[in-house]
Amino acid sequence: MNQERLPQWAANYLQYIQVPLREPSHAYLTEICTAHLNRIPFENISTLLRFREYHQQGRLEQDAERFVNQLLQFNMGGTCYMINSSLHRLLTELGFRSRYALLGGTHVGLLVQLPHEEEEVYVDCGNAAPFFQPVRLMSEPDYVSAYAGIEVRLRPADEPGTYTYHRYVDGKLLTDLLWTFDPRKTYQFDDFQPAIQQYFKPNDLFTSSLRCQLWQLDQQRSLSLVNHVLSIRDRDGTVEKRILSDLGELREVIDQEFKLPKLPVEEAVNVLRQLGVDIWKDNATSFS
Repeated sequence: MNQERLPQWAANYLQYIQVPLREPSHAYLTEICTAHLNRIPFENISTLLRFREYHQQGRLEQDAERFVNQLLQFNMGGTCYMINSSLHRLLTELGFRSRYALLGGTHVGLLVQLPHEEEEVYVDCGNAAPFFQPVRLMSEPDYVSAYAGIEVRLRPADEPGTYTYHRYVDGKLLTDLLWTFDPRKTYQFDDFQPAIQQYFKPNDLFTSSLRCQLWQLDQQRSLSLVNHVLSIRDRDGTVEKRILSDLGELREVIDQEFKLPKLPVEEAVNVLRQLGVDIWKDNATSFS
């Protein structure tokens, strides 16, 4: 494949996650997923900075070029709507056949057709979950995506042809994240606008807290920041928690631990303050 044929945003995307251009394959898709989860944070800082813009426009546009520009300028990633929709565009440019899946009516994942294979695989880099490789829903029904005490299992649901997403933290099932989905259904990005409208409401999960999560396989750990609490999970599931006391410590954690020096966390804290949320007092439920 000729890199000159890629749009500049797609070439910049690959460069940012430090993955070379290759022919589509299962191995290449695994390489992309692993690099993505280790380089691009799952965070709502970008959501908070877009809060006013969204309520002025009343909709969220799928914009892979903007996503990549935000990566380069601000080290931003996002949540499922922007991360997985931009990954969908990238995979299409790379020659994969990718389409959307909607889990539980709220979460957007991807279904990808591999070359010379009939079976689609599930891909998800916008979920703070260890999907380091594609999941073969049919041929590997017992596969578990697991790391550092976080496990995700995609299992056949009661209705034939459908699946349910199960997330476990330290062996405990999170019942509020039991998402069922039907891979036979086809979606366009605008089909998600009602869910996105709920997502951007004040006092919703991602508009009432500060969140940033990143996998760091080179250090054999996962980082999760929720408000003023940093959780560091080692590969064996051991958890260290740090309570941050001020904005200076928060900035230091983003710079030194997450290695995201351009991430505008101060601006996000200010938006939360305007929305009536004090991250130093309010506690939010963590996914990890």
